[in-house]
Amino acid sequence: MKRAGILGLPRAGKTTLFEILMQGAGSANPGREQVGVVRVPDARLDGLAALYQPKKTTYATIQFVDSAAAGHGSARAQAKGPDLFGSVRQCDALVLVVRDFQAAGEAPDAARDLRSLEAELILNDLAIVEARMDKVAKELRIGKKQNQAEHELLARCKSALESERPLSECGFDAEQTRLLRGFQLLSLKPRLVVYNQDAAGRPRPDGTGAEVRSVALPAELEREIVALPAGEREAFRLELGVREDGLSLVIRACYELLGLISFFTVGADECRAWEIRRGETAVDAAGEIHTDLARGFIRAEVIEWDRLLEAGGHPKARERGWLRLEGREYDVKDGDCLEIRFNK
Repeated sequence: MKRAGILGLPRAGKTTLFEILMQGAGSANPGREQVGVVRVPDARLDGLAALYQPKKTTYATIQFVDSAAAGHGSARAQAKGPDLFGSVRQCDALVLVVRDFQAAGEAPDAARDLRSLEAELILNDLAIVEARMDKVAKELRIGKKQNQAEHELLARCKSALESERPLSECGFDAEQTRLLRGFQLLSLKPRLVVYNQDAAGRPRPDGTGAEVRSVALPAELEREIVALPAGEREAFRLELGVREDGLSLVIRACYELLGLISFFTVGADECRAWEIRRGETAVDAAGEIHTDLARGFIRAEVIEWDRLLEAGGHPKARERGWLRLEGREYDVKDGDCLEIRFNK
């Protein structure tokens, strides 16, 4: 299960976003850390479950962490107190909520606020990098040369951060990324910018770059919609011209940001969605289900979810020749239904 941490300047609406993701569950501790697990909506799995009528239907999930509000100078304050970003350090991605609506007569400046929030991440990373560089430098002075490569890498990070560049723009190779992972550097993480707009909306500012995506969401309006009975929400959205619900919008953007896709296993006992990274193989998918399946992998029986629905199940799909056998290097596609054949 992937984890996404929500950050935002005061009054940006990050707790409102968290409530939307929790589908109206509310906020027990506004302004403090909150954690919630969200079921990933998937109409494809709904259709497969309707076909197979399984005993259990299991959706993919994402965990969202609503951190304490970031504010101007949070990174600098950390040196004198608790780590204000501690709750999101182990997250796979960050969701940056930016105010893009009129508030108390103050016009929004989304670009400025995004720069301020990014600066908090950069300053925080710089403090961590400098502290580690000092420690490694002392080791090098007494003849411990094994960390020379790490020191050079950290010097490169320091140079980028001092130039106000997030580390995600530095183009580290796989080995360098592995070395840096243990430091849980914030500007190295993929980031989704959520522009919190009012009902009128406005052109979405640019929020794309290396490891960055952006979406626009009228969060206050969406919270009002989520407060309605579930059966009334879609009609209200249509009336207002809202094309996609906030939960689906944010989760889809997170999937794209993290390079995730879903594959399915189906049957009378369970229909289930599984997540893997785009480009991973059939044996990777088998390992996601259970390590024994990857260890004894023989073949994967594969069919696209929509063709399986069209056929009306595996027996009829087999009669039509729509099921195919793929080897361990098969590149799993979004929406594939897999059945793994393996040696026990």
